[in-house]
Amino acid sequence: MLIDIVLGYAEGKGGLEDVLTTVVNGLVSKGHRIRVLQTHAPKFESWADTIPEIYYYGQEGKVEEETVSSMQTGYTNFLKSAELPDVIIATHAPILSYICRTAIARFKPDTPVVSWLHGPPAYFGGGQFLKYSDAHFAISSSIGRTIKDIAEEQPIYLINNPIDIKQNKIIRPNVLKVIFIGRLSNREKRLDLLLRALVNVQGEWSLTCIGDGPDKNMLYNLADELHINKKITWLGWKESPWDEIDEASVLVLPSDVEGFGLVLVEALSRGVAVISTDCDGPMDIVKDGINGWIVPKGDFNKIKDILNAIQSGIIKLPDEQQCVNSVLEYEAERVLDKMNDILNELKTDGFILNEKVVNESQIDDIITCNFITDDIYPELVEKLSGERAFKLYDMKIDVINYSYTRAIVRFSYQKDSHDSIEEVRVKIVNENGTWQVKRIF
Repeated sequence: MLIDIVLGYAEGKGGLEDVLTTVVNGLVSKGHRIRVLQTHAPKFESWADTIPEIYYYGQEGKVEEETVSSMQTGYTNFLKSAELPDVIIATHAPILSYICRTAIARFKPDTPVVSWLHGPPAYFGGGQFLKYSDAHFAISSSIGRTIKDIAEEQPIYLINNPIDIKQNKIIRPNVLKVIFIGRLSNREKRLDLLLRALVNVQGEWSLTCIGDGPDKNMLYNLADELHINKKITWLGWKESPWDEIDEASVLVLPSDVEGFGLVLVEALSRGVAVISTDCDGPMDIVKDGINGWIVPKGDFNKIKDILNAIQSGIIKLPDEQQCVNSVLEYEAERVLDKMNDILNELKTDGFILNEKVVNESQIDDIITCNFITDDIYPELVEKLSGERAFKLYDMKIDVINYSYTRAIVRFSYQKDSHDSIEEVRVKIVNENGTWQVKRIF
């Protein structure tokens, strides 16, 4: 099976990239051909070497200059000269569902499009665009529930991010050793909360931070202001962060936004207990009091209280093997088997195209309007003016379904320069990528 995984842009290091590498190579090993497409080459080019086939469809000089229209055009142009996919996975953000649907509709409209968000829809915005997909992979139960509220009857499959569970356990030291691994972007990761919590943790402790990002200097300065920097080791970004850790008591993830929380599974698979905020993905992973603890988002006092309770012996760290057993369901081969079964089912007509009508505010689609005009103009000329060419003033989509297979469009035209402008509505259908007139009224 040929599968396109289409995303906006991944810079080349981070959880998304790790998951893509694992999934792509896992599906290739099961006999599929996988093409990864994004607008531009990754900033960290070595990641591209981990993907067997990667293509760049951007139309602008810089990532930040790309628009929805340019991305539609780019993926459409790619498909013009490429073998058409059997399934498309619209990855990362909701708008990719729209981009993929409108592009493939030009060639093979019955191709299933599957969304694969890597965060809650509200974080990206544009959740309504998920309706352009025929099915959805949800990386957490919370995200799945949110998609269900938007996508209604469309099938939603819980597909956890896969990891290699077979890891050596990390030694637990006698002194509290806290770990943070993640991007130093405080908007999402909220490392500032952990720093503030540690100020009032009793006894001897240390913190190891592994990661890089735009807020590195701000967080380092905050640690200075809080007079705790001497207890912190800042290691920066590491290709294999867990290779840097010999001992750990607990990993803390104080995020406001986590679609999944891959680092939690990585920690637990090594026997390391975790503390996480109650944001989306972690709620599936952390069993409060069993393999770690859940705290409210933004509440650094709760993090402090748990760390002090560990220090005083009021609560004990969970058994290492208990931590490992709690994440066996995320083992890569299990996750890939499930994804593979679903993709095979979709390819063999195991899905229903979304025939519901698009909300009027979402159909300002210039690119599709141009395709429709190119396809049906000759037939309109023949039926409206007896093969005499006329001037087309405007074309607007009045009604179209989410699968882009049926539409009603409105044409304004002028047969002769002396004639008044006339308007017709046309019912059209998309047959194998070509729009055809069914009725003029």
